[in-house]
Amino acid sequence: MAADITRRRFVQITTAATGAAIGAALFGGCSTSSTSTTTATERGHMTNGGPQYQNAMNRAQRIEETPDESEALAKFIVVSDTHMTLDYQPYVDRVQNMFEDIAEFCPDNDAIIVVGDITNSGTPEQYAKFAELAEASGFKFPDDFVLVIGNHDQYDSTEGAQPVSNLTDLFREQAGISDQVHPYYDRTINNVHLIVLGPDSYPSDNWAHFGISDEQIEWMDSMLDADLDNKQLSFVFMHEPLYQTVRNTEPGDFGHEWSLSDEDNENLHDCLKKHPNVIFFTGHTHALPDTVQLEGEDPLYVGTGSVAYCIDDIDDDESGEADISTYGSLGWEVTVWTTCIRFRMRDFLNREYSSLEEAIYQF
Repeated sequence: MAADITRRRFVQITTAATGAAIGAALFGGCSTSSTSTTTATERGHMTNGGPQYQNAMNRAQRIEETPDESEALAKFIVVSDTHMTLDYQPYVDRVQNMFEDIAEFCPDNDAIIVVGDITNSGTPEQYAKFAELAEASGFKFPDDFVLVIGNHDQYDSTEGAQPVSNLTDLFREQAGISDQVHPYYDRTINNVHLIVLGPDSYPSDNWAHFGISDEQIEWMDSMLDADLDNKQLSFVFMHEPLYQTVRNTEPGDFGHEWSLSDEDNENLHDCLKKHPNVIFFTGHTHALPDTVQLEGEDPLYVGTGSVAYCIDDIDDDESGEADISTYGSLGWEVTVWTTCIRFRMRDFLNREYSSLEEAIYQF
């Protein structure tokens, strides 16, 4: 158990250990299933063939082996906090390195999911550079992506002259959802239901605040209920984490103090924890990726690390302003079968799977 996780009760937590060696993968390469993406718009849209919910995810069993790779429903690359900026070349280099690595170890992934802070300040130029690097490695932008808005993507780069809502409009355009009013949406890929949350209220119109309306929670609640009725898992993505879930979200931690308001956190948490079929992915903390099963909580919580700079020890500098070489660049390869899911941590700098973390859960 990581030293920074002290107050929460837990069943099981798998989190990275500082200084552990980087190891080779235990399993083979990426499956070659083709990408099939449709936008789901109706309640009860899921069909048979998706990941089958059996028991609450906080009681999903850890297993050692998975079914045959060829039987996988989908394979996703899940990363966050790429912080694309033209003002700091090391961040550009890390995004480029990530795309080149993905093109080598899993070119036929079903989607690259970026869990917020795609850019450093939400400008068209930053999105354009991100797209340029993606396409240089053979990926189509935004077609091959599922994008989640982060606080930096709604950053008021003109220090007050540009409303946050304008930057949210730009995100929706980049994410391919410009026909929608809000930056939250859902998508179904190979019968895996992805629910993407995003801020739709802005306390003080400030980029550093992240608000989730009752309307959005009700929207999500209806889809989670529909998936549960159909005995399907729901994969939910949001940039900001919930308090006391993944690493670096305890009181006093960055992921607690600079996240949702207390009210929004409570409202969203109350909705999620009553749904045993949820896997909830979040970024923002820059902590090492982890998967967490909490006692008395039905969902599985997943921290997604950071590509720009990933912090080994949250007691160290959290600003990203130290020597860039001291930070990791980490994310997940997530493979979904009908009855289980596998998380493999990818070390993009060393271009190998990391022995810090691998978790396989049987539903």
